[in-house]
Amino acid sequence: MTHFVISLPGTFKQEVTEAAEAQLLSALQGYDQQEVGADPQDLDMLTLNYGGPTFTLRLEVTAEDSRGAEREALARASRALAAAGFDGDAALLGQPVITSIDSVADQD
Repeated sequence: MTHFVISLPGTFKQEVTEAAEAQLLSALQGYDQQEVGADPQDLDMLTLNYGGPTFTLRLEVTAEDSRGAEREALARASRALAAAGFDGDAALLGQPVITSIDSVADQD
C-alpha cells in the first residue's frame, strides 16, 4: 500500500459560515486514517480563498495506486462536504492532484 496526499481544488456556490467551516474540518478529520490534521501543523486540510469562493482540500489516503487514491479522496471529500451541509452543487470539486507519495511495505 502507498500513502498519498491528494489536493482537491473546489468552488463553493453558497456562503461559507464559520460554523460550516468548522463542520467541514471536523468531517474531514473523521475520514483521516492517520489522524493527520489532529495537529494543525501536520497537514492544512482546508485552505479558503477569502477573496473569492475557491478552496483547496488536502487529504491523506492509503491506496494501491494513484487512481485508487484519487477516487478515495474524491469520495471522502464529497462525504465531508455533504456532512457540513454542502449538498449537490453547493460545493464543486475539481480534478484531484497527487502532491505527495510515500510507499509503505505491506505488513502481514
